[in-house]
Amino acid sequence: MNFKLVVFFVLIISLSSACSAQGWKVVAQKKRILIEKSSKTKNDTYHFRATAKVKASLVELEKLVENIPNYPNWLYKYELAEVLETLENTHVFRAIILAPFPLKNRKLQIKLTKNKTKDFVRYQMQGVQVSDDQFCKACEEVVGISGRWELKKITSQLTEVRNTTKVIVNLPLPKNMLYPLFYRAPQKSFENLLEMYP
Repeated sequence: MNFKLVVFFVLIISLSSACSAQGWKVVAQKKRILIEKSSKTKNDTYHFRATAKVKASLVELEKLVENIPNYPNWLYKYELAEVLETLENTHVFRAIILAPFPLKNRKLQIKLTKNKTKDFVRYQMQGVQVSDDQFCKACEEVVGISGRWELKKITSQLTEVRNTTKVIVNLPLPKNMLYPLFYRAPQKSFENLLEMYP
């Protein structure tokens, strides 16, 4: 009996060490959605990820991620998303994201690059400078953004979806106000995603 207990505690300690070594801490877990922040989230860098299992096929979710003009229908606070260029596995798009008062709305331009294997798709996101200086002149530009979408097939009608985002911002608000704003976006986006595929 004692030997089993010792093995159990060693296993728990090993798992805890492995989790902390990855550097992710759970900040919210509700409605089948896990929101985590990275240990790299410090100073003006916000590094977080959201994960959920969605009742949809890998192919359905590929089409959803690549349907960029549809982003305002499910990505939180997206007002507009326009494709600027599409190559074989790359999409370049720009977007306007609504910001709460007194902040200005945000504009960004993203290069989205796709890599696919049989049961896994990754879309690498990299922010680039907005190419049209006339685009949403009243908006403030977000350049320091990167991340990825990862779609992992579990069954023919169940896919694990993960979005990891890293944003560098300099906003005149205290951290305890900013963190909830940043984590609300993936939570709400994933809630919308789960409603689309109940």
